Amino acid sequence: MAMRRFFRIKLRLRRFARRHPWLTGAIRSFMIFSAAFGGAYGFIAGSRSEQAGYDPHAFAIGASFLFAIACFALATLSTRLRWMRKKLRKITLHNEALADRNWELQEAEQRARSLFESQGDLIVLRDAAGAITFVNDAYCELAGQPRSALAGSRFAFTVLEQGESALDPDGTRIHDQKIAGPLEPRWIAWREGLVRSDAGRAAEMQCVGRDVTDRTETERALAEARDQADAASRAKSRFLAMASHEIRTPLNGIIGMSGLLLDTPLTPEQMTYAKAVKSSGDALLSLIEELLDYSKIEAGKIDLEHRPFALAALIEDITELLAPRAQARKLEIAAYVDERLPAEVVGDAARLRQVLLNLAGNAIKFTSTGGVALIVEPGIAPHEIS
Repeated sequence: MAMRRFFRIKLRLRRFARRHPWLTGAIRSFMIFSAAFGGAYGFIAGSRSEQAGYDPHAFAIGASFLFAIACFALATLSTRLRWMRKKLRKITLHNEALADRNWELQEAEQRARSLFESQGDLIVLRDAAGAITFVNDAYCELAGQPRSALAGSRFAFTVLEQGESALDPDGTRIHDQKIAGPLEPRWIAWREGLVRSDAGRAAEMQCVGRDVTDRTETERALAEARDQADAASRAKSRFLAMASHEIRTPLNGIIGMSGLLLDTPLTPEQMTYAKAVKSSGDALLSLIEELLDYSKIEAGKIDLEHRPFALAALIEDITELLAPRAQARKLEIAAYVDERLPAEVVGDAARLRQVLLNLAGNAIKFTSTGGVALIVEPGIAPHEIS
């Protein structure tokens, strides 16, 4: 119990000494001063009063005690001095490290600021309340205000037109705005990102804007040109459809009357002329239908038929139709259909007729001597005709 009480008292004294270091130093100084003064006084008094019956051993004790106190004081001062030097060295090293770190941070901040300033994009930082904390030169130039006037304000550009807006998975908002500039309106593509603190609260809004006026105007010009081209194409298709319909009406009358004429008794020469009229009418009707097909192709509405037809008869009709044109150029025209081919095939006879008429017509047009032949035979692959 006594030991516990002793240690408790000792622990309390240490706590008291830590809380009140000045009082501890005063007590220690007073004890050293008292011991030194007492030893010195005893030594001096004993040396002067030796003849008065003073004990000479007291002189030695006083001198020894005085010397011990002096050595203890010197040792304490030396220890304290070494401790203070060591602590001062640590503080100096710590201050140097802090100075180096501060210099590095200033260099990094200067590089980041230089990078921000050298960017042609608009950069603005706002706090949670919407006040501007930083703007670069590009932003100040477009705003037409100095940085000192923008700092701390809630300045915002006048929006003339709002473009499309999108949101990235990371929460970054992307949108275009047409804003009023100092000289002329400009289109700016913004990227706005919210920076949150460790507690999850909104700390800062980082906005980066890029001038996309030239790109936006080019895209709009292309869109207008595309719309104009589509409108012109639709107008052309309507004109072709209307003109073809107006031409096809009297042409059907010519073809019909020539067919009736062929049913009447005619001489061989008259029969040849009537067949030529009907063939020419059929060719002209095919040309008109081809024009209609072109308009359908442009509109994306072309459909192919799947009907059986006689391939040999189709080739013969094409040959008879092109015979007058070949004779006019003094060319021979002939057709050959391989016997291995079936009598009837399935497909779009009208479209095939148009293709063969174009091919054979071009052959007659660009052939100066000799003749033109239409040869139809099986292809290399099965069920293929070439």
